[in-house]
Amino acid sequence: MKKQTKHTVVACAAAALTIGASMTSFAATGWLQEDGTWRYYDRNEGAVTDCWKKSGANWYWLDENGDMAVSQLIDDDGDYYYVNEYGTMVANQWRELPNEDPDDDESDTSWYYFGPNGKAYAAPSSGKTVFKTIVRADGQSKRYAFDEEGKMLYGWVDENSQRVTGEDAWMNGTYYLGEAGDGALRENEWAWLEAEDSSQEDEEYDGHYWFYFMSSGKKAVDTTKTINGRKYRFEENGNAVFNWYATPGDAATSSDMFYSQPSDSWLSTGWFYTVPSETLDPEGYSNGEPCWFYAEKNGEIIKSQIKKIGGYYYGFDEYGKMLEGLYKMSVNDKEIQSYEKIESEDDLPEADEAWGVYYFGGSAKAGAMKTGTATIDIDGEKYYYNFQKTSDERGQGVNGIDDDCIYVHGRRLQADRDARLQVIEWEGEDAGSYLVNTSGKIQKKKKNTKDADDNYFCTDSQGIVIYEGSEKCQNHNDSEVHD
Repeated sequence: MKKQTKHTVVACAAAALTIGASMTSFAATGWLQEDGTWRYYDRNEGAVTDCWKKSGANWYWLDENGDMAVSQLIDDDGDYYYVNEYGTMVANQWRELPNEDPDDDESDTSWYYFGPNGKAYAAPSSGKTVFKTIVRADGQSKRYAFDEEGKMLYGWVDENSQRVTGEDAWMNGTYYLGEAGDGALRENEWAWLEAEDSSQEDEEYDGHYWFYFMSSGKKAVDTTKTINGRKYRFEENGNAVFNWYATPGDAATSSDMFYSQPSDSWLSTGWFYTVPSETLDPEGYSNGEPCWFYAEKNGEIIKSQIKKIGGYYYGFDEYGKMLEGLYKMSVNDKEIQSYEKIESEDDLPEADEAWGVYYFGGSAKAGAMKTGTATIDIDGEKYYYNFQKTSDERGQGVNGIDDDCIYVHGRRLQADRDARLQVIEWEGEDAGSYLVNTSGKIQKKKKNTKDADDNYFCTDSQGIVIYEGSEKCQNHNDSEVHD
């Protein structure tokens, strides 16, 4: 809006020159200038008051004293007009006029727009907020609303042509029309606005929210919208949600979603890194440690699953946090039903325990599920593992004999370095007493091989021990076990 320059004092000579050029003076009827003031006399030689009179193409207002008004707002039976410093009714113009005794929440001046008939645009008799399209000085067309007195509305406005003020204005307002010198309706656009919200406890909140105003100019409320390819959620007061949000419902139907920091507020999909919410994971929230999460296209985060993402498999706990490290798990069709993290030797499961062991983080991708062999540090000790590469048990530690080695839930059993050889009692499939070396390899068809304590061993074609003693076996037979 282009601010108009307002003149409040008019030289009599200037007025006389301007009006004199378009008015005809009569001795007792019509326009007559007296003591520098123009008046209009009727046929009865009485001064006309409180009405409009025309001279040439222009209209002029005669006040209650019969004097021609200049530089003032005219209230003509509830309709408002403005006459300039020459007394001429203005049309198709903005004017900024002073407010008499403005309220604390009101500016010292108000803007008016006077239409083609000179009448100020104002709220209709219904009181509903109605917008007028006006071409501004910069050539842009914008929509504006006015109150019942023709004052341009600004700030937060309701649906009844009333400005909404105070700390709760952002909650109760329907439209936002900018600052006092602006007034243009926000349409199909965002606005980052001050909002006092005593209920907001998020430390990232700085006293502002994003609001989106639709094609009607009304703020989006209690809804979700896709805007420029991004998804957003708006609460009942119209503010865009940020950080964690739980959709309404019970534990079975509610979904946890994450909307990015306040400066963005869009729904996060794919990978994102943040601290869990207090309602989602109280302990994780209290720790304050950020974690990786993954959300589907609809914003729902993956929980209690092993999920293939970008060619890799990842595990997620019941809160949606990506798992990292070595875990013993109960998994059914990629659903993680229970799990415990392995952090010490005491946590290692026995061969007959109904666990599967998985390792997340064994590749260039942090948290990616490992397949094949890996060296894993447990409580300061290195262990060698083998994880399934194919089948429904992909990623699960091998439990049994594979590639001439014995594995217990992925952990390779092997002789101590100082012992050189060790007998492993295997009670699973292909049960037996197997001789293995420090690399875990089963020693097959061995005759009088000796460990570090000078004990002798003989094994059959499967690597099962058929002789063990301090003396060499002279005639060992694969079908006979010697004491």
